[in-house]
This record gives sequence, structure tokens and C-alpha cells, in this order.
Amino acid sequence: MKKISIAIISFITLILCSCSDKCIEGKQPVPASFFVEILDETTNENVFQNETYSITDITVTDVIGNDIPFEFVEEVNIIHLLPKTTINARNIDIKIALNNQTTMVSNEVNLKYNVESEIEECYTSFKITNVLFPENPSEYVEGVFLVKI
Repeated sequence: MKKISIAIISFITLILCSCSDKCIEGKQPVPASFFVEILDETTNENVFQNETYSITDITVTDVIGNDIPFEFVEEVNIIHLLPKTTINARNIDIKIALNNQTTMVSNEVNLKYNVESEIEECYTSFKITNVLFPENPSEYVEGVFLVKI
């Protein structure tokens, strides 16, 4: 009987010690996203700071017209894009439309990007790579794409 008890305790200890899952329930990867600041090509001013456009003038869509989630960061007047990323993909197109109904001024910024996945221990994370603005001059400065219109 003593040998059976030791065997059972050893078996339970082995199972509990070997199941050290490092994953924390509910822990999710940070969503893939990027930031865009839109500048007037002539003055180099931010088009939201100089009031050419306001937050309500922004629409972000994919090629078939589906809305793409975004947030406007008012403190720095930039757009935080949060596109859906569930698979590896190349040359995804997004359109940022700016349309001021009061002044009748409008502009579009088209961009392309890739999505790459990285398999982690607990989840698959996605990152956005190769962001291009084929119709606008742009540069990447301190984590933000500066795009001129």
C-alpha cells in the first residue's frame, strides 16, 4: 500500500510540475498598428493643427469600402490606424479620405502595407511592414509616417 501511495504522489507531482504553462490567461498580443501624420506639402504644417481638416473629416477604408478602425490622437494631431491583421498578406490597400464639408477641400492618401505573423509561445502576433504611400512624399520619423498632401 505504501508503494502505491508513493507512486500516486509521484505521478501527481510529475503532472503538476511538468504543466508549467507560461501563458497567462487573457494575455493577448498588442494589435498591429501604425501612426500617420498628414502635412501640407507647401507649408509643412499638420493639416489638423492648421485647421484645414478636423477629426470629423477623416474616413479610412479598404479597397472594397469597408471601414478601417482608427483613433485620432488629439494631443499630437496624428491618426493611429488599427487595420485587421489575422493572416499574412502582401500589398494591402487602404485609403485615408479627408473631406472638409465646410470649405469643400478634400484629399485622399492611398497606402499599401504587408502583414507578417510571428508565432509566439502563447499566441500568434502580427506586425505591419513595408508601409508605402505611392502617390505622396513620405518619411518615417520616430515611429510616425509623415505624409505630405
